[in-house]
Amino acid sequence: MAARPPSPRSVAGWILRRPEKHSESEQLQPKTVSANYTEITALACHVRSFASMLTERQGERPPDWLDAVRSTRIA
Repeated sequence: MAARPPSPRSVAGWILRRPEKHSESEQLQPKTVSANYTEITALACHVRSFASMLTERQGERPPDWLDAVRSTRIA
């Protein structure tokens, strides 16, 4: 029997929490999901970049960030 896919809530938690805050088992799960869904990797990168932009108050970056997001063509 194949393993059940993670819930959308679990995947969102992996993306929204800092990687260093993940438990050992949580560090393996995103890698497995990313291997099967490459869009997740790109999405996580964009979310983390956006969070960095906000926390570091980099107000000049949104136009470049939006261009990068649009170029990935994530559905």
